[in-house]
Amino acid sequence: MSSYDFTRLKRFTIIHNVVQVGLLGLLLFMAYNFLMAFARYGMQEAIFTSIGLSVLIQLLMLYPAWWLARQDVEVEIETSKAGVTPDQLLALRRKRMIADIWKIAAAGAFVVFISMSPGVDKGRGASVILSVSYFSFLLVTISYFQCYNFIAKKRRKELS
Repeated sequence: MSSYDFTRLKRFTIIHNVVQVGLLGLLLFMAYNFLMAFARYGMQEAIFTSIGLSVLIQLLMLYPAWWLARQDVEVEIETSKAGVTPDQLLALRRKRMIADIWKIAAAGAFVVFISMSPGVDKGRGASVILSVSYFSFLLVTISYFQCYNFIAKKRRKELS
């Protein structure tokens, strides 16, 4: 049985926990701002519609987020194994870079969609689309970090 040094993986889980708290704070802040924007147009109930649609999108994106988190954890576990050769480290680095490209592409898609959508000041429907975009991005990102931490903790217990 191989020995592992999970120091880096433990640090990542701590960083992910801090990032999750920050993203939850941003989610609450944005929800308040969108609620105020909806109140200006007299459609306070639209916040529930946008939250519901955001949760639906989060559920659709949960498996891809889980899959990506699982791949990232497996790469980190292989990297933390004792006696990894330089060739293996190079292969693991390639895997990590491919996963990073996938994450950048997903975040980029959300950023482009949010930046291309009309602003809240453009009307009633635009504010709903924009709020669903913001909420979905934040919920999917939080889901990724939660999946990563859950899988990392589970794998550490299995291998310890």
